Amino acid sequence: MKTYDIMDSPDNNFPFVAERGILQGLFPEHTHNYTELLVAMSGTGYQRSGNEYCRVTRGTVLTVPPPLAHQMEDMVDLELFVLKFDLNRLISFQYDLQNDPGFRSLFIQCPPALYKGNTVPPLQLNEKQLLHVLGLMEVMCQEFKEQKSGYQVIIRTHLLALTAYLSRCFLPEHTPISQRMEKIIPTVVYMEENLHRNIRIQELAGMIYLSPRQYDRVFKEIYGVSPSRYLAELRLNRACQLMADRNCILGEIWEQCGFTDNPFFYRQFKKRFGVTPKQYRAWLLSSIQE
Repeated sequence: MKTYDIMDSPDNNFPFVAERGILQGLFPEHTHNYTELLVAMSGTGYQRSGNEYCRVTRGTVLTVPPPLAHQMEDMVDLELFVLKFDLNRLISFQYDLQNDPGFRSLFIQCPPALYKGNTVPPLQLNEKQLLHVLGLMEVMCQEFKEQKSGYQVIIRTHLLALTAYLSRCFLPEHTPISQRMEKIIPTVVYMEENLHRNIRIQELAGMIYLSPRQYDRVFKEIYGVSPSRYLAELRLNRACQLMADRNCILGEIWEQCGFTDNPFFYRQFKKRFGVTPKQYRAWLLSSIQE
């Protein structure tokens, strides 16, 4: 299975790629280290993640966070707008958006279980919503193609507007989420609210009256990764958010995110993002100022 890297983009200092095209047949299973946002304009196809799948038609919106593996299949003249971007570096410093239920469900949690239920996609836009979304994406696609002066600012602004609008359109209560997912979600919320603590799988499993083995199995079925890997990703994401706050001391962020020590945090961060925490923070703060 191939893994795609956002750093392979033409401008690896700006983690964003915009593409538009018509696909046929099969795009094999793959994963990536960035968030992928797909919006269908015409044609048909299926998105598959594990054993779950959904039908893709005009107005279908799909979000694929890392490291979720997925593939597109049975595509017939499927015209897609595709945005690839590092959610942490371009969006995560927007704290008000981070707390929006629609944003969290669509861009952060977004487990394969969202595809359960008669192949219905997580988000299907009506025609008015779709035209608004396509307008924003057209601007980003053109700016990415031409890369004129200030294009990064324009793309970030439109990307923020797009994610906020899609979060408003997304209604978690109307999506086919299984009972198992509803049971797991309180433990995920607990992880997010207690990242500074030493969270043990036994503790999470006991919250919903499962054995650690049962909890691990159910969690993997829903989120596609183990609880420990998901928790590690949450901690790295929180570190990225804290780095946007100039009042946070860089050498103390590791403790607030629950890492065992600063050297371990340094290694995990560089492995995940390809840069050191100091380099990342310098880039992030300069981006916010632009």
